[in-house]
Amino acid sequence: MIKPSSLSFISAHVHDIQLPCLLDTGATHSFIHTSIVRRLRNVSITNIKQRFTLADGNTNVNIIGIVHLNLRIGQITTPISAFISKSLSHLCILGQDWLNKYSVDICQSTQQVIIHTAESSVKIPMDHRINQHHFPLKSTIAIIIPPQHERIIELQSPISSSPQVIFRPNRVLQSHNLVAIPNALLSIDKYRTYTTVVNPTNRICRIPINTTIGTFTIPPPNLECHSITLSPTIDQSTPSSPSISSDLNIPTSMDNIFNGLLAHLSDPDQKLIFHQLLTQYQCLFDTSVPSIANLTAPPMINTGSHPPVHSCVYRTDPIKQKHLTDTINEMLKYGQIEKSYASWSSPVILVKKKDNSYRFVVDYRSLNNITERDCYPLPRIDDTLNRLNGNNYFTKLDLKSGYHQIRIHPDDKDKTTFVTSHGAFRFNVMPQGLKNSPSNFQRLMYDLLVNSRWDYTLVYLDDVVIFSRTFDQHVHHLNEILSVLASARLQLNPQKCSFVKSEIDYLGHTINGQGIRPLQSNIDAILQLPTPSTPKQVHSFVQAANYYRDHIENFSKLAAPLFPYTKKNAVWMGWTDAMNNAFIELKQRLTKPPIFLNFPEDDGQFILSIDASGEGMGGVLRQMTSNGLKVIKYVSKKFNLAQKKYSTTERECLALVWCIQKLKEYVWGRSIEIETDHCPLCSFNKKKFHNSRIDRWQVELSEYHITKITYKRGRCNCDADLLSRFPYDESDIDDNGHPHRVRWFTSTLTSSTQPIQLNVITRSKSKAIQQSSSPISPSATVPLSSDSSTIHRRSIVDLYIDRIRIEQMNDVNISNRIKSILAQPDQYPHEVVDDGILYKVINRTDSSIVQLPWLPASLIPDVLFLYHDHPMSGHFGVTRTFHKVREQFFFPRMYDHIKRYIRSCSACAQFNVQRQKKPGFLQCELPPDGVFEIMQMDFWKAPVRSSNGNQYVLIITDRLSKFVFARALPSATAAATAEMLLEDIILKHGSIRYLQSDQGSHFRNELLSAITALTGCQQVFSIPYHPMSNGQVERFNSTFCDQLNKYCHHNLTEWDNYLSAVVWAYNSTVHSTTQFIPYELAFNRRPLSPFISTPTNIKLMKPHDYWEKANRFKSFALRSTRMNIQQQQIASKNRYDQNRRHPVYKPGDFVWVKHSVNRTKFYARFHGPFVIINRINQVKYLIEHTELGYRQYEHLNNLIPFYDRD
Repeated sequence: MIKPSSLSFISAHVHDIQLPCLLDTGATHSFIHTSIVRRLRNVSITNIKQRFTLADGNTNVNIIGIVHLNLRIGQITTPISAFISKSLSHLCILGQDWLNKYSVDICQSTQQVIIHTAESSVKIPMDHRINQHHFPLKSTIAIIIPPQHERIIELQSPISSSPQVIFRPNRVLQSHNLVAIPNALLSIDKYRTYTTVVNPTNRICRIPINTTIGTFTIPPPNLECHSITLSPTIDQSTPSSPSISSDLNIPTSMDNIFNGLLAHLSDPDQKLIFHQLLTQYQCLFDTSVPSIANLTAPPMINTGSHPPVHSCVYRTDPIKQKHLTDTINEMLKYGQIEKSYASWSSPVILVKKKDNSYRFVVDYRSLNNITERDCYPLPRIDDTLNRLNGNNYFTKLDLKSGYHQIRIHPDDKDKTTFVTSHGAFRFNVMPQGLKNSPSNFQRLMYDLLVNSRWDYTLVYLDDVVIFSRTFDQHVHHLNEILSVLASARLQLNPQKCSFVKSEIDYLGHTINGQGIRPLQSNIDAILQLPTPSTPKQVHSFVQAANYYRDHIENFSKLAAPLFPYTKKNAVWMGWTDAMNNAFIELKQRLTKPPIFLNFPEDDGQFILSIDASGEGMGGVLRQMTSNGLKVIKYVSKKFNLAQKKYSTTERECLALVWCIQKLKEYVWGRSIEIETDHCPLCSFNKKKFHNSRIDRWQVELSEYHITKITYKRGRCNCDADLLSRFPYDESDIDDNGHPHRVRWFTSTLTSSTQPIQLNVITRSKSKAIQQSSSPISPSATVPLSSDSSTIHRRSIVDLYIDRIRIEQMNDVNISNRIKSILAQPDQYPHEVVDDGILYKVINRTDSSIVQLPWLPASLIPDVLFLYHDHPMSGHFGVTRTFHKVREQFFFPRMYDHIKRYIRSCSACAQFNVQRQKKPGFLQCELPPDGVFEIMQMDFWKAPVRSSNGNQYVLIITDRLSKFVFARALPSATAAATAEMLLEDIILKHGSIRYLQSDQGSHFRNELLSAITALTGCQQVFSIPYHPMSNGQVERFNSTFCDQLNKYCHHNLTEWDNYLSAVVWAYNSTVHSTTQFIPYELAFNRRPLSPFISTPTNIKLMKPHDYWEKANRFKSFALRSTRMNIQQQQIASKNRYDQNRRHPVYKPGDFVWVKHSVNRTKFYARFHGPFVIINRINQVKYLIEHTELGYRQYEHLNNLIPFYDRD
């Protein structure tokens, strides 16, 4: 049976207007829709601008005012103060302010609402007409669904919660996007719900953000829903798997999570058993609200008699400040922190994560320095792995924010105090960053889970592993562990849990029923070293191997072929087979005992050698054992583009942080020594670097026990140095274990029975050819096969002919055509079937006749990839690609296919030069009605600083009269801009209506915004990197720069001495567009030139006559000026728009955006793709990045269409 709706409505009247009112116990205030307020008269409205956030934490409701009303419900009238908003889903919402004032009781069983007033209590029946209303459900993010995939998407609801609603999908969306969305019963919680969208097509489906996915209605209370169970006698012959979710009373989202966790189980009975087990403990996986467990940590911050440490608040920018406020409010809401009045204090920093959000971190370094270390031992890695050996079923559990689920001991609360601009707070839960948090967390989890369950449970750091030999044992073991976790009120992170696995990767090893073996990633950094190609690279490798020569038998003999390239000024003579064998053998020796240690010992000191180069970073973790220094793991990683720009110290610090975090399972909770060849890094854990990035890294590593950092000369740090110069990433390896760096030499047509051989000469083949006595012609080529007895050339068609035959037979059109040709060959003179393959007979322009295989549609994308995308095809355009393809193949509409294919090529779209005129017609704005109404301003930077100390000119021009104000300034600051705007414009000529400028920080700031708002002026900002939006002042910049050069070219530092004269000359001469003098239009009189003598006779006019004459001239001048400007605009627009495209993009279209700044020759010209959110005007669009999610405004000039490759 469908549960009754949690929404309660009553019917009320406001000024004889009947409207349904929602009783929302989750709303702190009452709200009313603007459409109702517009219909009311003689009501008191207070204008305010405020924003409320709904319970989901994301949806905002903008408030425009407060209205005071009398609400008549039945026979009683209640005053109400309601916030006015136009973004409400209901006409009226009565919140807790009204509900508490009248002690309202909502009785769902009787469907009545009881209102208690001072005089009496009134029962009001609920209004069920709301059941007929259709509410929209919209997408919360932009959705991309790959071909033939389904995706669970999050939807935003206009109502806060409802146990079950009837959902109907948007039929228009389904037919337009060719997606399938089921009708469903959904559950709404915190304005969010979920549904499934299926993309059955062979193309990518994209659904923009805020798209209406469907609508829902509230079911009436008397509606019943019964599950349909098929009778066993209906179809006994058809086997079926047991249902997993039909009979389980769990939310759809939770059911989807469980199905995903168990998707790898092939046995339906096993899947059902574990699905029911997880459903029994579904509270463990409900992470919608943070939970605090019934566990309290022991005292762990022992500072002895040391006085309290305290720190000041770190400064943060407005964006981080907002995130900090939201985080503190959220932690206060869930009881994780509380107000503090202690004398202890530590500052807060926000660390940016990969998704551009921020992680809240308290800098406890000062507190950790005076805290006594808790030496609770971690389990031995070898003992832990031996316990796992021989088991067949494994489950790994991960706690959701494990520290924040553990209550901190009351004696430690004051010491966890942190300070922000909002005040001081202390933790009620165990915070991150404390020195003893890891050991205490390990102790608590061990005591809770492992003490009496040693045979099947282990805890290592934040991982809980359950292991069993049989399936039934695993069900029993997992049930017991989940029961203990549920009793303790702990929460799990389902995204990081794995259930009923036959093999797991744990502590650097792979464990399954057959045994234990080290992970390949432990040694890949060495094994994947590329073959050296210079003497310097050979020397680096030999130096690294030489470090372990005591453990490599016959090292000198083994490495002898490499020694010639280790000498000074060695000349590269090629790479021989002997060198290659020595290189491979040395790599193998470096990754095997006795050098490589499979299991770390329990009491040996860990030593981590690190290094960073211009390409990447590397590290070698060793352990001092009774048999000497042994290697535990090699790690390396390439730098990304941003990291390559770090300073040397920052790169070395990044290597330290990354290596320790990569090796966390080995070094967390243990002492570790660091070796580096960068001397400034030795003080990493002793002092502040006054570098925000390094300071954040210091906080991140404060939990680790780094005993010392020692300097090691570069030539002694050779192994870490080698790994940093040849970094290896797991992303460099494809699914078959081959490095990407060589993968492009093989064919991309992986389904071919015979690989395509490229006509190239390798370095080794080239040397073999040079040593051969037989001459080789310039046109000869060498095949890649090892058999060099036959040197011949084979075309792609020859190598691919078998697959063409198969695909032609699978193509219905071609196979039918072959049958027709074989039956009536005379009817097809230009087509031939040879050996079961259809060929097209082509007459070339040189009178030759060729037979080309008819390419089936299934092979067209593969062939076009070879002739366009492949490195030996060069990503050339349509014409070149067409001529290459037509030499080898035939298929109908070849040119159109190639054109569409290249048009959808992302690399070409991003890097090709656009040789056409930029799109977008010229947009002309009507000239203003009067002078000094609309003004434009901009800074011009001089090439040199003047002798007076000035280097900038602030220029302000009037849009109508073209009059210019200019002032030389030493710097482009907000204060200087505000000073000139006030002193030269507003205080002399009055306020202006609009002020146009670019988006520089000297214009877009709080100071200038306050001044313009105070004087009634509205700031208008141009589109970034589009100076045409501010064209008039940009044009003057060009004009006056040339004039200044003519006077000061002999002494450039004197340019500001001529500035006023050049500006006066511009203002006192006729402007070519207006046909008037700017000064005359601005001040209604002609300027008096100092070069014209003053007349001896002065004729004085009566004031009244002068006023009339001045008004007549002003009216004529302004009218003529506007007409002249408009005529000039028309002429400019006709000239600009000629032979120019003006595409129109609709919301939902995808585009590339031109890189406007900081682009070098090897950077892409366009980036994206972006999705169109809204079209602001003819040329201005609001767009959103499809992956990163940020929004920006862009001009049509900077956009080109994005074409999806089907």
